[in-house]
Amino acid sequence: MPGLFERFRTLFRGAANTTTKKATTRGKASSKADNRATTVVAQPSTFSILTAQYGFYTTIFGDIDDQKPLSVPQKLVQGIVEKSLASKQHRLKAIPRLPSVIPKLLQSIRDPNAALNDYVKIINKDPALSTSVLKLANSVYFNPIAKRVNSIETAVVKLGDDGLRSVLSAAVMQPVIQRGSHYYSEFGHKLWMHSLHCAVACEIIAAQRGLEPFKGYLLGLVHDIGKITIFSELSSQFETHSDAHQPGYAAFAPMMQGRSEALSYTVAKDWELPDEICSALKQQIKIKLADSIDDYANLLFQANLACEIYAIAKFDASEMDGAQRALEDMHLPMDLFKKLDSVTMKI
Repeated sequence: MPGLFERFRTLFRGAANTTTKKATTRGKASSKADNRATTVVAQPSTFSILTAQYGFYTTIFGDIDDQKPLSVPQKLVQGIVEKSLASKQHRLKAIPRLPSVIPKLLQSIRDPNAALNDYVKIINKDPALSTSVLKLANSVYFNPIAKRVNSIETAVVKLGDDGLRSVLSAAVMQPVIQRGSHYYSEFGHKLWMHSLHCAVACEIIAAQRGLEPFKGYLLGLVHDIGKITIFSELSSQFETHSDAHQPGYAAFAPMMQGRSEALSYTVAKDWELPDEICSALKQQIKIKLADSIDDYANLLFQANLACEIYAIAKFDASEMDGAQRALEDMHLPMDLFKKLDSVTMKI
């Protein structure tokens, strides 16, 4: 498959800018009113946007050249999913509303003046979140001596900010991801890890640029809620309407590529997430070179692109030099991939 990535490069090679520049004029209408800084969308010299995107999906669903045409049942499934996700009523069933305590907990974690009791009061308001906190606090990683933790206060002390952030991640994604599906073990876990990688990358880059790290983390985490929702809905329907043809790249990737960004923005609005996060997600829809986007939108764009490139380089080690050059071109931390190597979390 290594030759496939080179073919993607040849196919999508263009005469576009190769480094990100600060815009000298105001960007889109959403940024004009408040004079927020804008950045011109650009791509690194070693990976175009489309090369990274197609390559990333290839690492998940297999070689695009090896895929058989969709069967009739698979085409029907895609139609069912597309129609159902257009309905807000169905979306709210497929994607339960974000627990109201999540934004409050996020705000407290960001607040340097917040005390332990602030965390405990917020967590105790949500039984599911309380259960998740206790479960993680009693895991081998946080509790290697296996001394049972029964109180939220003790659990919060054990977990610290990193552990609470892990609970946030699970609380956001757990209701959506269908772990019982055999497609999850085959494909879905990779999507989940990409969301985690992007969340961590957004947090790291946000700190580097003077933006709010925890807001960056939440932005990176929810940016793929559209991909994961489409994947979960397709998986469910494929299991219900199974046929002799095993779904692969053609069954999942095209719909996810074409519709996930808009769905992520729609879900963020359904969840009433902060305006900056919704705006950053909206600006990812059909994003293209030379667009002017604001700081959080650029943070997400570059973090996601870097994480797609990271997935390609982990899949094919010969791409690592080009991946490191991409970090340099985008002025991202050169140790970013090493930090992503340490990210592991089960959901």
